Amino acid sequence: MDEIKTLEQERNELNALINKGVTFELEDTEFEEKRVFFSFIKRRIPIKVKKKFKVEELTLGTLDRLSCEWIEFEMDESQMKSDDGLQMARTLAGKHSIRCAKVVALAVLGSDYLIPKYTRNGVVRYVEDVEQLEQLTALFARTIKPSKLYQLYILINAMCNLGDFMNSIRLMSADRTTMPIRIEPNKEV
Repeated sequence: MDEIKTLEQERNELNALINKGVTFELEDTEFEEKRVFFSFIKRRIPIKVKKKFKVEELTLGTLDRLSCEWIEFEMDESQMKSDDGLQMARTLAGKHSIRCAKVVALAVLGSDYLIPKYTRNGVVRYVEDVEQLEQLTALFARTIKPSKLYQLYILINAMCNLGDFMNSIRLMSADRTTMPIRIEPNKEV
């Protein structure tokens, strides 16, 4: 009975997380241009700016884009057994840190990643906002610490609600215990 209560409590917490979303804040440096000496000389002054981001419930399109990134994560287990585990960890961190930042950027953008464009004949076509994705990926790669990146990555993974998604697919594709009886027209004449 306690297991059912615990499972129901976890489900309620997950649903609250999905509905509420996750907000996080980063500190970045931007430059303000200041003119000195009768406006002949430009001086750039660094200013610390706090930026807020929110990951909301993911759409199926966003889930599809995230899946494309997750498939690219690969670890060669034969190399993991080598003597220099620290070197392997550095290699994997360098190889996949940008991809992790890209996963967070895709989750932050959500469905805003696709921009509607109208063609001449009035048809709406969606175009990927690659520039915005690259800017957010670069921002997250340079400002998020590995521990925070890991936390965000785990939260995004939880918000995908893949367990419920897989269970719903299993329910929809379950084999029927009885075959439906097809009604055929009487061909006797």
